[in-house]
Amino acid sequence: MSEIRSFSLLLTAALATLGLAGCRDDAAKSAGGIALAQGDELTPEEKGRVVAKIGDETITLADFERRLNQQSPFARARYNSLERKREFLDSLVRFELLAREARKRGYDKDPDVVLAHKQAMVKRFTSEEVSNLVKMGDVTDAEVQAHYDAHPEEYDKPGEVRGAHILLPDEPAAKALLVEISAKVQAEPLKAREIFADYAKANSTDAATRETGGDLQFFGQPGTSRVDRGPMQPPVAPPVALAAFAIDKVGDVAPAPVKSSAGWHLVQKTGFRRPYKRELDDVKTSIRNKLFRERKGRAMQDFVQGLRDSAGVTIDEAVLEQVTVEAPKGPMPDLSQPRLPPGMAPPGRGMPRLGMPPGMAPRRAPADEGEEAP
Repeated sequence: MSEIRSFSLLLTAALATLGLAGCRDDAAKSAGGIALAQGDELTPEEKGRVVAKIGDETITLADFERRLNQQSPFARARYNSLERKREFLDSLVRFELLAREARKRGYDKDPDVVLAHKQAMVKRFTSEEVSNLVKMGDVTDAEVQAHYDAHPEEYDKPGEVRGAHILLPDEPAAKALLVEISAKVQAEPLKAREIFADYAKANSTDAATRETGGDLQFFGQPGTSRVDRGPMQPPVAPPVALAAFAIDKVGDVAPAPVKSSAGWHLVQKTGFRRPYKRELDDVKTSIRNKLFRERKGRAMQDFVQGLRDSAGVTIDEAVLEQVTVEAPKGPMPDLSQPRLPPGMAPPGRGMPRLGMPPGMAPRRAPADEGEEAP
């Protein structure tokens, strides 16, 4: 207690000497608290005054303020009195005492401690030094324009239609089923998609889409627009796509079967997305940020490669092969499923889609009117 009391008294004396109290020593002792002065009120010499000593190590006023200001704003608000500052100084003294004792016992040479020190040093180095290799101003307007012109597919979206089909082997069967489906859809237009999907599951000969109710997902208009589709999306015959684009309303079925090399198709329009074009002024900031990140990444790679070349790095592959990987404890994670943050369930399992607050739909530009949810 005497040691802590001496540190507290030393802090009081140091603050009073520097004029931080705004009053005499006897007034400081009786006052409710003393606020730290603003950073520009003290000279470097004044900030170098010693607040506490631990053996041959010191805690200066600058050290004290730096450690205090590293706390969160909420935590800093607690230290607005002299008594609270004493408590914070006591915690710094306690930390330094433990660090001194750990160093005496050789913990500063512990591999984990050395690694943590290196990690902190590399983090600070890359944030303060390497990050200055490239600046945002290095990305010119001409480069932004060139990227915009070279990637029209990112900023100029053609119209898309979502459709469903039922594949049948011959025209008479297709016409007969179309009459039956059309009558049911006309009677219950709000159930048009459900009705068509049920008939697709029961009658379609297309094994790739039968179980999904004939869903062809989104596609572009043949000869007019090209829509990139993934390898898992079912192929769409051009006559089917043309028929879907010709349908006026979502939920309606094409008035006649259409023929392709696979057979005869009944086609339903299940959704659409309007075309849109984002002008350069709307996206130049995002393009500049993207080009900056790419250039910064390349600069970092080149910087590290230069260090590697000058250091003369060698790797022994034979020794590398002898590395033993410790088997994980507990059940293995399912790597086939996407990793989500704790508490976030995959879409469709009682939780909102990843990254979306409850009740918030994904933002589109512009709105996809009439689009049916996938």
